[in-house]
Amino acid sequence: MVLIYTQKLTARKEYIFRHVFKRLIELQFQFTSDISDFIVHDGPKLSYGNKSLGDEFFIWSYGLLDEVGIDSHEIDIHKWKELPIFFRAPERSNLPFDIFSACFYLLARYEEYLPQVKDDLGRFSASTSIAAQHHFLEMPLVDLWISKFKEELENRFDISLPQKRETNIIATVETASVFEYKNRAVIPVFQSFYKNLSKFRLRKLFRQIGVHLRIVKDPFDVYDIALRVYKESLVQLPNKFKHYRRLLFFFHLGDYNQVDNGVSYKSRTYCELIKHIADYAEVGLRFSYANGVDKIDNEAERFEFITNRSLVKTMTAFSKISMPGHYKQLVDIDAIEDYSMGYTNVPGYRASTSHSFYFYDLDYEVQTPLRIYPYALHYRSIEHFMLNGQQAIIDKLLGYADQVAGDFIVVFDNAQLDLKKRSHIYTILKKLLTHHV
Repeated sequence: MVLIYTQKLTARKEYIFRHVFKRLIELQFQFTSDISDFIVHDGPKLSYGNKSLGDEFFIWSYGLLDEVGIDSHEIDIHKWKELPIFFRAPERSNLPFDIFSACFYLLARYEEYLPQVKDDLGRFSASTSIAAQHHFLEMPLVDLWISKFKEELENRFDISLPQKRETNIIATVETASVFEYKNRAVIPVFQSFYKNLSKFRLRKLFRQIGVHLRIVKDPFDVYDIALRVYKESLVQLPNKFKHYRRLLFFFHLGDYNQVDNGVSYKSRTYCELIKHIADYAEVGLRFSYANGVDKIDNEAERFEFITNRSLVKTMTAFSKISMPGHYKQLVDIDAIEDYSMGYTNVPGYRASTSHSFYFYDLDYEVQTPLRIYPYALHYRSIEHFMLNGQQAIIDKLLGYADQVAGDFIVVFDNAQLDLKKRSHIYTILKKLLTHHV
């Protein structure tokens, strides 16, 4: 157990110290604001403030964790052990920067609360993030910092902390429309038919007609194939790795509109398919593009009615997160895990971590029960590359996740699983599920 002195204990400090020490380092700790108790303590101890109290492990405080509300902070990048850092310490400190403020800034998505220019879908743009601007988007920087910090603590206190576990590989399938042609409403069927005909896409036109005549299989009806790949991959793995491989499906159950125009949640075939997949893999809810409080509540109720189980895992369409509004709505419906934290068009770690973390609401200065699982890659961002290029990007991202034994989450679109497409998606899926360190 390490005793931590801080002059004033705030909600931000409790949040980030618990994440760092309890969840990542797995070292018991206790806070104190009593200098006398801290000085006489003869075990491992650490102080966090403006100046050290003696010969303890001291980390200088930038001050972000003592603030309330949101303000603009200048980010100057420096280097520590080949890693980029910011909030650099101007005086003596056992670490050359305020690691706790820096971690909090990235995990709380502080920059996403600040004024910003959004993309065409109203999302926070990857190009405006400090991670992209300072070239560490491909790194789970928070995890790498904590790994180095852990080594410093072991050397200073002559202790051995728990060693890393295995990398958790999670393949998720985002399903906007469970079928491309089958069981669709009349309007989108005719729109698709006219589009294929007017542009002389004869192969797609004949395929669509074949689906409606029940001669050929719907292009998106590949769920049994994906499940078979998952099962076969598990068979190839040693038993110790099987626990660290997961397959998740997120289904859309929203009302029909111009964007969300897939198969209706009222379709009996659709509901039976969800139940079938839930017998072999984990399932969750993909919220509509135009989600609001009422729609989120309705879609959550539909999911629980169809699956006869509580809603635990969620994802929002196109990763359209507005901080903190969307996450506040998930807290209100008691959703426990969300898998929307990432960029659909750029590979990388949006929150600079490969580990899950709890959503901290900067408006109310409180940690919520909502757990965020950030994804490292949406396949859409690399599908246009050759296989070697795709593997190189994945190897780099996964290599970092392996270093810190984090979660490596990849999002696939069910439309990409179409066997008729010239795609490397199944090669990539097998590579991920059979990966081991």
